[in-house]
Amino acid sequence: MYNNKTRLVLLVFVAVNLFGFLAQKGYLVTTLKINFLLVVNALLLLMYFFNRIRLSKLDKTNPNAMIRSVMIGTLLKMVVFVSMAMVYTTQVKVPVGMPTLLSSMGLYLAYTWLEIKGELVKK
Repeated sequence: MYNNKTRLVLLVFVAVNLFGFLAQKGYLVTTLKINFLLVVNALLLLMYFFNRIRLSKLDKTNPNAMIRSVMIGTLLKMVVFVSMAMVYTTQVKVPVGMPTLLSSMGLYLAYTWLEIKGELVKK
């Protein structure tokens, strides 16, 4: 189940968590909402493994099913991302801020790119 692509995703997860830890301890000065970023990171990692399991059960010879599955996975991650942002802003009552949302969107794109590159683009 684990290969080099999964290790790369886990490395991204650990790097973001290390950044968050250093920012919370005061070693890095940032305007980002670190708790929000860490929750997004954890949710994206869980969604990566969920989509990986879902894609592993798919018939690899049917290209239409592969495309549909990747599109559903991407849409599902986007819905979870937007829902989580809305829940956070309603619960905390503090604006998240554009830099935090853009950083979270960058994480979303990184995880999606790694997922697609790791599962579908096999040489």
